[in-house]
Amino acid sequence: MDKDQLREKAISRTRNELESSVDRDDLLAKAVKQHDELENDIRNQVETLRDWYSVHFPELESELSDDDRFVQVLQKHGVERSEIEPFSEMAAKSTGSMISVSDREMIEGVVDSVSSMIQVRDSIEEYVRNNAAGEFENLSSLLGPLLASRLVSLAGGLEELAQMPASTVQMLGAEKALFRHLKGNGSSPKHGVLFEHRFVKDLPEDRRGKMARFLANKTVIAARVDQYGDEDKSEKLNKELEDKYSDLSPE
Repeated sequence: MDKDQLREKAISRTRNELESSVDRDDLLAKAVKQHDELENDIRNQVETLRDWYSVHFPELESELSDDDRFVQVLQKHGVERSEIEPFSEMAAKSTGSMISVSDREMIEGVVDSVSSMIQVRDSIEEYVRNNAAGEFENLSSLLGPLLASRLVSLAGGLEELAQMPASTVQMLGAEKALFRHLKGNGSSPKHGVLFEHRFVKDLPEDRRGKMARFLANKTVIAARVDQYGDEDKSEKLNKELEDKYSDLSPE
């Protein structure tokens, strides 16, 4: 074997070692962080877009409360209200002002920009959904892929999450509110990003704390099974979670 062959073999071996050592948890954490940053940017951009567009077609802006749907309609049909066929009757009775060519071009540019951001966000979300279950099966089943990845990111990794007490997990994402409380500038938070789970946010406010504590406890169990075990306890954990939610739900 000559020097070139030895070199290629060494490079190939190194490449394989690097590929096998990729920290998938870290990639998912970065992906969900990028997803959340994009989500925030989209929200801000659409808020500005709505303010501008309400001058021309305020009725449509009020009718379409879902931001993605609002952008989708303008992207598909154009920004001139007379062009938006599904809402032609509404457009004919609109009290909005006419827009100039430059106004139209500006609004179209913002619509194109936001539409592209939404596509990227959705692609990242699909990536997280397709990969999270393979990395933390129980946690992803319990919380959903996005929330599971978000918690892993906030904790600094799956192993770090598995080693945390449930009380700390419950507060992940609420650090600023907790700091304000400790300085005497607010009430003590009852939950962090776990509020995003429907079993927490769908309950009356006075019962969310109990649900968040229970969910945090099950989250730690799921993380420990994913990190240190090799079994699927998702069905059992989800059943316990559903039972607790039923107990706390109003009659």
